[in-house]
Amino acid sequence: MKKSIIAAVLLLFVLSVTAQKLSIENVQKVTLRNADAIKEGSEVKGYYFFYVSDKIDKRTNEYTLQITDNNLKKLKDIKFVDSKDVKILESSFNGTDLIFLFYNDDALTFDYQVYGADGKKKYSYQRQLTKKERRFLENTYLRMDDDENNYKGIYPIDGRGFISNTPSREDKDYTFQVDFFSTEKRKQWSYIPTIGAKKFIGDYLGTFNGVVFLEVLKFTGMMDGKPDSYVVGLDLETGKQLFEKSTDEGKYKFYPASMSILNGDKAYIFGEYFDPNGNIIKDKSHGFAFIGMDEKGKIVSEKYCGWDLELGKFLEVTSKGKIADFGFMYLHNMFQTANGDIYAVGEGFMKVASALGIASTVLSGGRQGVVSNVKVKVTDLIMIKFDKDFNVKEAKIYDKNSNKQELPSGMEFVSTPLIGKLLKYSYGEFDYAYTQMNKDNTAFTVCYSDYVKGKDYKGSTFNAISYNDGKITTDKINTKSEATRSSVLPAQQGQVLILDYYKKDKRLDAHFEKLN
Repeated sequence: MKKSIIAAVLLLFVLSVTAQKLSIENVQKVTLRNADAIKEGSEVKGYYFFYVSDKIDKRTNEYTLQITDNNLKKLKDIKFVDSKDVKILESSFNGTDLIFLFYNDDALTFDYQVYGADGKKKYSYQRQLTKKERRFLENTYLRMDDDENNYKGIYPIDGRGFISNTPSREDKDYTFQVDFFSTEKRKQWSYIPTIGAKKFIGDYLGTFNGVVFLEVLKFTGMMDGKPDSYVVGLDLETGKQLFEKSTDEGKYKFYPASMSILNGDKAYIFGEYFDPNGNIIKDKSHGFAFIGMDEKGKIVSEKYCGWDLELGKFLEVTSKGKIADFGFMYLHNMFQTANGDIYAVGEGFMKVASALGIASTVLSGGRQGVVSNVKVKVTDLIMIKFDKDFNVKEAKIYDKNSNKQELPSGMEFVSTPLIGKLLKYSYGEFDYAYTQMNKDNTAFTVCYSDYVKGKDYKGSTFNAISYNDGKITTDKINTKSEATRSSVLPAQQGQVLILDYYKKDKRLDAHFEKLN
């Protein structure tokens, strides 16, 4: 994985009744994507560790992909020889099978490898990239080549396969490519929207009743400041487009963020809504929209939750969606508990003046420089409780340390929903990590990272907001140690897995910590 793959040999496995630990020696360098949890929904089924186990020659390495169960017990060692330029980008588990996406920078290939739960390889799907595609991907999907890379582009379809969504480029068209990889048999289809030098941005929303739902923005060109927004439905079996619905067909225009299956077996697309003739790129939103949609693309229900009227009962918020000392809200996740309550987890962000951007403008004689005059400040975490009809019942803000991100020129004119997506998928500046629920949906844990500067402790922390027996509790783990770098992965309910990398000793240790 270039020069940033874990170069490691697994030497020690220690298991006990009270704790499970894993120690990997001779680790030359580690990044977060070299190890991750294998999840079915939010339930952790195991872990994988990918590393160089031998150097064959100057251009070739032997790689080992080790898969463990959720107690770090080794299940399978998978070894193969390949170019030293191979690296792993993502993984996903669909309840029966595991997929890994390998990228070969030298051969310009995406290799999707599917393994059964027994660790045996089932299928391999390959996508050949052009040099033009690689240049485009390096500015989008492959842009974050560091330890905080959190781009998500592979989504599991329970027991059937996986959906992959990545940016693409076809001749003059800037677009995206959706692939389906079957795990039931060797089968693949691709969907690439292209229309004469237009620009397309696509986001996977979810799958419902055999239909893949996508959110699509269509730009007439690179300078188009008012794109058209659509929800597109694809047949899961064939990839054929079933429908294309404009997002301004309801009472308001809305900008889809994601989709959840709630209230039994109904699909709801949620996002922010605007005036019927509004511009989702430049205008401020009025609040949240919850759109019920069937597998034919028909809107069967609409619910609008205004910033000032509904959320204003619990928080100090303006009609434009800005919450006092919090900013605007990016919605990370929405889920439902067994008693019918619906919870939304979001994070705040706001535009603030950029000293770097202003200085750049001054030095360029008043002309706009490459850096925007504003930057983004990521603020606190928020959790909102709705009833089953999406009426707001509670809202609470959880304070945390802020992050700041400089923006490119022109972003001062971009709408808050779009900036939120850039912060999530292009910059990785949000602190939200994941949400876990138990099998009967009676308990959940929302996890996020933070950094504190106290008298007794100064360093990074991992935080949890837990719901159990109708009560909300919070917990915090100090992750700073003698390790060069630490990271946290999900574990069984009520636990997390701490990874500590010791650069001097070239060692990676893993151990579980309890929450509450």
